[in-house]
Amino acid sequence: MSNILEKHRMLVLYALIATVVISSGITIEYENVYSDSISISVTVLAGIGLFLAAVIFFIEEIESICNP
Repeated sequence: MSNILEKHRMLVLYALIATVVISSGITIEYENVYSDSISISVTVLAGIGLFLAAVIFFIEEIESICNP
């Protein structure tokens, strides 16, 4: 069961990283005001999600070390 959860965690992490990279590329590539504002918003939200996911992974790793 824990192996399934690990796969989903990594899938979420990779999806957030891909979203940040793709959205940043769209922001740089296109000069349209609407696409820029949407892609910047998506980049910010994905960055927040990536930060929160990293914090959760870090806390879970610390708990697994401290509570064997």
